[in-house]
Amino acid sequence: MSSQYGYFDDSSREYVITTPKTPVKWVNYVGSLAFGGIVDHTGGSLLCAGDPGLNRITKYIPQMPSSEFKGSTLYLRVRRGGETKILTPFFTPGLEELDSYECRVGLSYQRIVSETGGIRADVTIFVPTGGKAELRDIRITNTGAETVSVEVIPVVEYSHFDALKQLANADWVPQTMMSEALPLDGGRMALLQYPFLRRDGAVNFLSASLPVASFESDRKRFLGENEYGSWRNPGALAGGAPLSNYEARRGDNIGALAID
Repeated sequence: MSSQYGYFDDSSREYVITTPKTPVKWVNYVGSLAFGGIVDHTGGSLLCAGDPGLNRITKYIPQMPSSEFKGSTLYLRVRRGGETKILTPFFTPGLEELDSYECRVGLSYQRIVSETGGIRADVTIFVPTGGKAELRDIRITNTGAETVSVEVIPVVEYSHFDALKQLANADWVPQTMMSEALPLDGGRMALLQYPFLRRDGAVNFLSASLPVASFESDRKRFLGENEYGSWRNPGALAGGAPLSNYEARRGDNIGALAID
């Protein structure tokens, strides 16, 4: 039986959401009490290690409008001929209509499949059993007749580990947040992030299984125009230039990796 928002797929034991414009965010739990959190139907995530009040990782504010970026997302920078276009396959925060969309809500995983402009994205989000990392299996397919170049850019925004301080101590928290690029073999890298006072202990990281062409760790630089740019149309993605490779030493920390 289906509704205007989706249907149960009994054979795969999934609820299939067929529109990103649901009345509220449809969240799914991933991971465990030791590490995990929630993932919504437009790719946003709230992650924590243990206590979500005292070991928060990503900045997810449920009270913000559903159209807003929340914790994590995915951009595609598509070059076709001399034209560059930015796509957001999770619908938010770009808000451009998709040719097709479904989110399959499974047992401790979320799978989002969408297509727009001849580019199909198939992303499965989960935490391995006993693991301490959220994984996103991203598969991009060109379904059109033209040759295109696609740059895949996953993005996360970090929270201070003390979730209440993140909201209530806005002058101090940004002064403590830092990011650091750690080169790995084969052109890969891990973009580390941590509050200064926890630099020798709990460290967050964003990484990929493929070589990274460029990265960004500062929200102001990514959004552009002194943050009068927006998550809907980040200045750092306009025009096709590489990300700045800046290692933030304060401010609002993000992680963004550009993967060719």
